[in-house]
Amino acid sequence: MNPFVQRQSPRGWVLPISVLALLIGMMGSMAFLSEGAKKKTTAQMPEGIRGEFGGQNIDLAKEVVGLREEVSKLREDKTKLETKLADTGNATKEINDSLQETKIFAALTPLKGEGLIVTLKDSKKPSDEMIIDSGLVHYLDVLKAVNELYNAGAEAIAVNGIRVGPRTDFRCVGTTILVSTTKIAPPIVIQAIGDTKTLLGAMNMPGGILTELRDVDSDMVTVEPAKELSIPAYDGSTKFKVGEVPEVKG
Repeated sequence: MNPFVQRQSPRGWVLPISVLALLIGMMGSMAFLSEGAKKKTTAQMPEGIRGEFGGQNIDLAKEVVGLREEVSKLREDKTKLETKLADTGNATKEINDSLQETKIFAALTPLKGEGLIVTLKDSKKPSDEMIIDSGLVHYLDVLKAVNELYNAGAEAIAVNGIRVGPRTDFRCVGTTILVSTTKIAPPIVIQAIGDTKTLLGAMNMPGGILTELRDVDSDMVTVEPAKELSIPAYDGSTKFKVGEVPEVKG
């Protein structure tokens, strides 16, 4: 044996092998963790998504899940918006209905319906058979007939085609009857929309408003029911020069 030749240590290969084993172990662990995260992510997905992608292409699956969630949120927002629009529509309808009722009450809209027609005419009897002027129709006769119809529940009234509104007045100028500023002359035709039976009962009631005229001459008054009347809207002034709505203090 050569004393100068040193025996090779059997431990020279241990370090490289150990490093290699360590690297292989780390790579295996990382692969295991990656697979576990992949399975966990897949498990958290909806059943439908897992079925579609079968655990493959996780990034695409995540994107699909995100898009579906966004679509679901948009649908919820759409439903909320539709509900708000429906509520607004209902409120608008209520306001419009209230406005229409106010316009009808103020005679600012045409109206049609069943009712009554009252016709007042001057008497044709000789003047020596009656008191002077008693055989003529006066503005008070028209006014009393209109008031009686309203008291009986008439919803709309027109006198010779002129709609009676809140500011309509009746008066005489000489032998002419004025409805506000419009001149009319007999025969005076009063149309009233309302329950026909009720209006007929009021106008034909003994001792009622038309009794005086009938006592003078029964031909001075004609009362007849109507199945359908059409009454125009009030076309007089609706402006106020002095009055104003007070401010509401909270």
